[in-house]
Amino acid sequence: MENNNSKDIPKLLLLDIYDTILDMSEIEKRVNGFLDSKRGYALWFELFLQYTFADNCIGKFHDFSSIAGATLQMAAEMMDEKISPDQLTEILELMKHLPVQDGVQRGLSGLSDHGFRIAALTNSPEQIVTERMKKSGLISYFEQVFSAEKIRKYKPASEVYLWASHQLKLNTGQILLVSSHSWDIAGAENAGMRTAFLHKRKQMLYPLAPSPNFTCKSLADLCEQLALLSGNGQSENA
Repeated sequence: MENNNSKDIPKLLLLDIYDTILDMSEIEKRVNGFLDSKRGYALWFELFLQYTFADNCIGKFHDFSSIAGATLQMAAEMMDEKISPDQLTEILELMKHLPVQDGVQRGLSGLSDHGFRIAALTNSPEQIVTERMKKSGLISYFEQVFSAEKIRKYKPASEVYLWASHQLKLNTGQILLVSSHSWDIAGAENAGMRTAFLHKRKQMLYPLAPSPNFTCKSLADLCEQLALLSGNGQSENA
């Protein structure tokens, strides 16, 4: 679990999916509309995370979609609104069809061209993410797509990152976790991984957690930073 020096070139980049790769803006717009508040989405997402974390802490497990639906209903009640079954289905279905963030394909292409191995680690169901990656044409960049649901735990539990590194046959210190979520960064660092924070709108780092090894505006930006570390612009994996 020992974290390698940030100046070492990672063996593999492990990417988060939602917000990091896929754009959640349309879901934010829909949830805010259903709850008649600009705060609706933020409240729902906060509750969503809270109850995945709760499952980790109390040794229970509910699937990702069930938690999403239950917490959306909770958010609606807290805001004196109601979510109809059709609206709930609409949100859950939309999560299967989210657009790719701007610049992601260029960034993945650059990382691949520099010889970096790439995989994904998500809290959402593997089938949903894999199908979305296939339809978007991005699946060829990923060696594997790992879902935390496989071990009935959610990020940022250390078990998730350790399990993924075991599946990849790498030490955690050889992996660079890339995410737009500060709790994901903190969890990966705690498990011994190096980390790269992909800074997105309204996302910020947790001040009480260790700083990430890299902070970047895009995957292309991260690729440039890693290429500079390698000296000749080539990964040691090339």
